[in-house]
Amino acid sequence: MHPCDNAEALLRTLQPARRNHYFYGKRMDVQHFEMEQDYGKLRQWLANRLTFGKGVVCGLGISVEQGKLCVDPGFAIDGLGREIVVPVRACIDPVTQEGGCCPPCCKETGATPPPQPPPTPAPSRDGAAPDEVAAPSPAPAAGDAQAPTRGVFTLWLCYRECLTDFQPVLVSDCGTRDPCAPGTTIETFCLKVTPGTPPLQGDPKWCPELWKRAKTQPQPEGTPATPGDETPVSILGRAEPSSLPSPSRGASSPNAPTATEVRNARESGRVLLCTLLDETCDAPEGDPCVPLAVFALDGDKPIRFETCLVRPRVYSNEVLLDLILCLAQKIDECCNDKKPPAETMRVRSVEFLGGPEHKVLATVKSPLDPTALSVAWRVDAIRVTFTQPLDQAANAPTTPAMGDPKWQRHDVIVTTQADPASAQTFVPGLLRFDDGPDTLRWELDPKSQLKEMRMGHYTLALYGDADAALGRKPVVSTNAGALDGEPIAPAGNVISGDGHPGGKFTLNFEIYG
Repeated sequence: MHPCDNAEALLRTLQPARRNHYFYGKRMDVQHFEMEQDYGKLRQWLANRLTFGKGVVCGLGISVEQGKLCVDPGFAIDGLGREIVVPVRACIDPVTQEGGCCPPCCKETGATPPPQPPPTPAPSRDGAAPDEVAAPSPAPAAGDAQAPTRGVFTLWLCYRECLTDFQPVLVSDCGTRDPCAPGTTIETFCLKVTPGTPPLQGDPKWCPELWKRAKTQPQPEGTPATPGDETPVSILGRAEPSSLPSPSRGASSPNAPTATEVRNARESGRVLLCTLLDETCDAPEGDPCVPLAVFALDGDKPIRFETCLVRPRVYSNEVLLDLILCLAQKIDECCNDKKPPAETMRVRSVEFLGGPEHKVLATVKSPLDPTALSVAWRVDAIRVTFTQPLDQAANAPTTPAMGDPKWQRHDVIVTTQADPASAQTFVPGLLRFDDGPDTLRWELDPKSQLKEMRMGHYTLALYGDADAALGRKPVVSTNAGALDGEPIAPAGNVISGDGHPGGKFTLNFEIYG
């Protein structure tokens, strides 16, 4: 067996760590110094393999240049937990594999044979990676004129150790004549090409099971069904009278779980994850190298390559946190009773109209500032434009007309107050849809005998919240979304909204003489 294979076989299993035990006068030789190095790197590789897993951490982009596959600088961890650093751009000829490797480990310098493709690759769509590839055929016998160079292949990134910095050997081993020996080991990389494809990346098989609620599993016999039952249970979840604590011996097991605690634990997602992800610590069988891409080879030219179908990834904690935040945002959009800000209906603009032709006399700059209008303008209507069309059926907006005793039940109200000490009263009006379903016009009720609004202080109120006590419905859009009504400074072409449906839009204005 190849000595390199022996080293990799040891890395696939759990081995107890070995480190030097020092004592005064201990003689240190090569074996002990190697043990000192192995203690650190083997522990690191074990932690990498079991904690991070195999895959590309960053970089290692693929491109084709002059018939060669080129790999950008990057970092990866192989299937045995070893770090692979590609510091410079590297290229490999997929036919001869020239340029792919530094001298392999164990001082092996023989040339790598050309890749052997499968006999009949599965058809693929133009411009896309092949979906399936037939099993590779055996390598051609010695003496074949030329190895076939058509089919689907995989580009791999492998860990390699290279020996360098040769220097004179002052004291050699017995029976050896080597005048020089390498003084440095470089942990470098190697590119290689093999026929066929590695396992394709996809969702784990246990993914559907993860979303099943643990409480759907049958409860253990003897588990009480009443949530408030605090009867202690055994470790199996079965109540045992002989183990129930009595007043005289209750202190012997002060931390005994109750039935409710056991039931909650069995329904926890942690128990489900423990069941689904109970795996061994041994490294998976197969090539520890990291697959970077699959590509089709036509003659001596690589055509059409795909990376994400076969490339495993190792994500940093920063990226994982961003993914969690994205998932939380998506859950909030899908499951929250309130709609996201982009879908809420808001007030876009408010205009004051007057005169025989109801011309625009003024446009509100900000609902947070009082608006002043001259009585000479003869204001008799207010036009409100929304970001979405309003419901004109069951939830059509209403405003109190002349003599309405329950005027506060309406969702569009104009009120007036002669002075701060006087009571607030409503201004009778009518509602019309003006220039489309997203534009609502309030105008004075003709029955009030008022042709224009008189001098005084007024407030326009649009309600986005329902009031069951008053019988008031909110202003809603055609998709049943309530008005997002909180007044805001003009932003994004709207003057209301805090991102959540509901709220009261108010606009204070004055008619002065």
